[in-house]
Amino acid sequence: MMNTSCPDRKDYRLAVLIGVLALALYVRTLAPDVLYHDSAEFQTLTYTLGMTHSTGYPIYLLAARVVGFLPLYSPAWRVNLFSALCAAWTVSGVYLLARYFTPNRIGAALGSAALALSYTFWSQAIIAEVYTPGMAVLTAVLLLLAYWQREPFARRRALAWATALTCLALGVHLSAALIAPAAPLFVLWVLAFRPKAQWWPCLRAALIGFGVGITLYFGTFILIDLHNPPSSFFQMTMVSSRSAWGLELTDMDNVFERWWLTFMSAQWRSAMFPEDASFAVSISNYLTRVLSQEFSLWMIGFALLGLGEINHSARQLARRSGNPDLDDAKTRAKAFIKSIPTAPALSLGVFMVVAYLVMVAFILNYHPGDEYVFYLGTYIYIATAIGVGIGRTIEWAKRFLAKRKNWTRRLYPLVAVLCALIVVTPYAGPRWEALKAGKGTFVQETYPYPLENLREPRMIYTMRLQLLPENAFVVMNWRALYTMYYLAHVEKLRPNIILKEATPFGSNGQIADSLLAEMIETVRAGDRPVYVDQVYPGLRNHFRVLPGAGGNFYRLTLRP
Repeated sequence: MMNTSCPDRKDYRLAVLIGVLALALYVRTLAPDVLYHDSAEFQTLTYTLGMTHSTGYPIYLLAARVVGFLPLYSPAWRVNLFSALCAAWTVSGVYLLARYFTPNRIGAALGSAALALSYTFWSQAIIAEVYTPGMAVLTAVLLLLAYWQREPFARRRALAWATALTCLALGVHLSAALIAPAAPLFVLWVLAFRPKAQWWPCLRAALIGFGVGITLYFGTFILIDLHNPPSSFFQMTMVSSRSAWGLELTDMDNVFERWWLTFMSAQWRSAMFPEDASFAVSISNYLTRVLSQEFSLWMIGFALLGLGEINHSARQLARRSGNPDLDDAKTRAKAFIKSIPTAPALSLGVFMVVAYLVMVAFILNYHPGDEYVFYLGTYIYIATAIGVGIGRTIEWAKRFLAKRKNWTRRLYPLVAVLCALIVVTPYAGPRWEALKAGKGTFVQETYPYPLENLREPRMIYTMRLQLLPENAFVVMNWRALYTMYYLAHVEKLRPNIILKEATPFGSNGQIADSLLAEMIETVRAGDRPVYVDQVYPGLRNHFRVLPGAGGNFYRLTLRP
């Protein structure tokens, strides 16, 4: 039967310990400096406070900026640390979530360990990215709703916080806000079994939380948008390459239009629900990823066992409610619904299943090319189920062995050890090697994370910056665009340089006409030398392309 108690003080202390241990793992393998791609963008914009690529992430930027005030190592390292802190919080939160469903602390801890050691989660915890912060917000919302559900009237402030955080999730990572469709239904379901006098105070708390959260989200977006430094994604990409998406300057001349273009992702809109995508293929890719990279088949078996606890508890409740034969589905359903108030964990479990399915339905219809990182939010639910399934297994073994009168009754600890080995063994070798090396040696997707030499971005692009004139106008691809900007502007190596993205997503590998016109005008004005990092298609139709800056860039001059 599902556990009906909340985590106690001992659980909170254990959660802190689990979080500290996870943080130690991630800090040991943390990327030490500035990176490439999106990671470099977040490392830069955390300090310059300019809007990022869609969906903007303004709340993320402010939260990372707070961590950025720590007097530790380089500014870039501190933004990496923010990911590790959020990952550690998420691991602790999964332990507490599992404790709402299982009385077994070992099972709950092993569920959180399964998440902590999983491939993508660890790899995102050691670089500057928005995914572990998004998971941290989602975990907090789930915990607040679970806490509120036990005493809805007395704990209505927790509901207000959950609602506010759901709104703030819009500015951290949109996947965390995907709890929004299921959460109101859960709130209404819980209130349906409470006295009517409690409904309005609870709903009012939710509305206040919504008002505060949405106000903070929009307020933060507006402030960062008004600041709009040259490092802003709008300045470096959207405005310059606007013609690639059929946009005009008049389409982004006020803050609401810029919010709409950012939030609705004008650049990535073609990747959302594409007509030629197969949902069956998406499901296959998701399951393959989960089973081959994240969790073992044994762990998924534990998750299914934990999910089966919902059905088992429902049948037990139906029996308790006067339908012992379970021969009439309609009667059984009515008895089950009437008994829900006595089993809050069952309602919470059904809600989490629904929330998981909503998230999966959205994510599997989004195809940006690296969709595997968008799966991360679903791992919170899977890891919680793993913890519940392991807890159920250990509790069953404990009861079964306690009935034995011979030496076998002492085998209970071995069951817990066996479960721990099932969780840890698939990861042990690669993660141990990473800890010894002090870097994520198991990481395969190295496009933001140059595994062979983690100092490479700083070494190469410091040298290249120093070879450029102080007032250069540079057009280059996304990989090292913000690496250059971080070194040039955050660390002040070339504070007067101007950088633009050459061929953003949606431009089909061509420099957009609007950016091309800006380059021609800059060359004609003659006050800034114009460079590109490679010879892009069509450039020679307008420019002479000459080697320059030590052979690392090409200098452009107008053709006669």
